[in-house]
Amino acid sequence: MATAISLSGRVGLVTGGGTGIGFMIAKAFAANGAKVYITGRRLDVLEKAAASVIGVSGSIVPLQMNVTDEEDVKAGAKHIEDIDGKLDILVNNAGFAGARNQAGSHDTDFATKKYAAEDPFEPETVQNWADLFALNTIAPFFVVHAFQSLLVKGASSRPQGTSSVINISSVAAKMNTSAPMVSFAYSVTKAALDKLTLVLATSFAGRSIPIRVNALQPGVFASEMVPPELLEALKTQLLPGQVAPIPAGRHGSDAEMGMTALYLAVSDYTNGAVLSVDGGVSLVNP
Repeated sequence: MATAISLSGRVGLVTGGGTGIGFMIAKAFAANGAKVYITGRRLDVLEKAAASVIGVSGSIVPLQMNVTDEEDVKAGAKHIEDIDGKLDILVNNAGFAGARNQAGSHDTDFATKKYAAEDPFEPETVQNWADLFALNTIAPFFVVHAFQSLLVKGASSRPQGTSSVINISSVAAKMNTSAPMVSFAYSVTKAALDKLTLVLATSFAGRSIPIRVNALQPGVFASEMVPPELLEALKTQLLPGQVAPIPAGRHGSDAEMGMTALYLAVSDYTNGAVLSVDGGVSLVNP
């Protein structure tokens, strides 16, 4: 099994990899021998994250790249092509759930506005929906397109191998309630990402292109999008929008996210899967 899950010699890329779920996955890949590029808009965040990972058999490399900027993505692909000549694993993780301010950062007032509004639709804007779809759904398609040739080269570097695309969706994609701190668009963008996962997987399989595409639907994990007080509260009370508590009684751990992503990265026989890792919350909530 140690050989089966080894990523030695493989090159990975995790968008939005400097924090939260993306960083959990990047650390797991590096711990199993991969060279992992982590991308995002904030180079300082990426560099701090990369520097914090020591004593692993692989490595983490910061790479500034805005996934909603087509030229930026092409430049990132060219950079990896020039240095490594291939890509074995692509994790589309970059995303957000609420709103952004003019500086492009998370709008911390959005949740407050949603709570205070008599009509929860009121704080929603066309621009916010457009921004959410641009990052959560549209960008993953064009990132895959930009790195497709490198992923094919990664697959060809191993006998009968395949490369892996992992789209980070959300358990929200299959739940009909919306938490008051996030946009109504969030679950819609993630449901669309699940569909995109299947469309891409079918397209590659039908054309005998050795790229597998799977999706992960995380439940609650520690990230910039989830306040620490919410992580603590879910141990004893219902989360907003829930009708039943999380059966696991806690949020997910770094290791649990990492091992799930690792499975999708190495299993050449898993393709077109949409896998929930949510502590059972989707079992007991509509």
